[in-house]
Amino acid sequence: MAAKQSSGSASDPASGSASAGVATWRYVIPNAVTSLSLVFGLVVLVVASEGEFELAGWFTIWSVLLDKLDGTVARLLGASSKFGAQLDSLADLVVFGVAPAGTILLLMRARPQLYTGWLGDGALDQVSMHVMFGMLALFVVCAALRLAKFNVLDDEGGPPVFFGTASTFAGGVLALSLLIGLKHQLDWLLGLLPVFALVLALLMVSNLVIPKLGHDTGRAFKLFTAVNLALCYVFGFMRVFPEYMLAVALSFMGAGIVYGAIHREALLAGEAADGSELEST
Repeated sequence: MAAKQSSGSASDPASGSASAGVATWRYVIPNAVTSLSLVFGLVVLVVASEGEFELAGWFTIWSVLLDKLDGTVARLLGASSKFGAQLDSLADLVVFGVAPAGTILLLMRARPQLYTGWLGDGALDQVSMHVMFGMLALFVVCAALRLAKFNVLDDEGGPPVFFGTASTFAGGVLALSLLIGLKHQLDWLLGLLPVFALVLALLMVSNLVIPKLGHDTGRAFKLFTAVNLALCYVFGFMRVFPEYMLAVALSFMGAGIVYGAIHREALLAGEAADGSELEST
């Protein structure tokens, strides 16, 4: 026993200091990934302000792809922490809430013809622009509410489901819709982006029960999911096929919503078994 103690951190200050240093660096790595995503959110607004809306959309998609990486790295390194979770939520608010809304607002300023004429000409054009600004503002607020709600529920026992769609999904759908509209010159699609933001805002704060991606499913479905996610990573970093990525995102979310509606009671019973309070949702 004495020999073991002499080689451990308790009796060897140098060894203890080295161990503490390694433990500290374990936490730095996943938080650095989160910080990179946060910086991407700033880059989105910078390039959008310069009229590079396609690049802004891709930076948002790259942030979506990075979103799961920090959590995965933290688990692999045994470096999960409440600090990291809070930092991740703050980054998500900027990247998937403020940045997409800001990008669309900048697009509205750059191409006002896409967003006017809905209510007629003249003064009514300004009304429509104000209404669309309100839709985007609501999107940001709902993203904040969604993230705050997730943090509270996660602290209460880690529910196996999502309540409402994730902000990552909402920001990603807006970015992919933007990219598709620009790629195919679909002015009508670009003009509807504020309306999409309104719908996604309401979905984020809804009480829809959606199983998490890691929910227990069959081996075939897990393989299907892994292949599609891998393709999304490849296409995302290659900046190709936003249509495919949007189809995958909408398909998985649609399937999750339907599954959650059909098996709502069973999913909530599973949550109750974990000790969380259903009434708080």
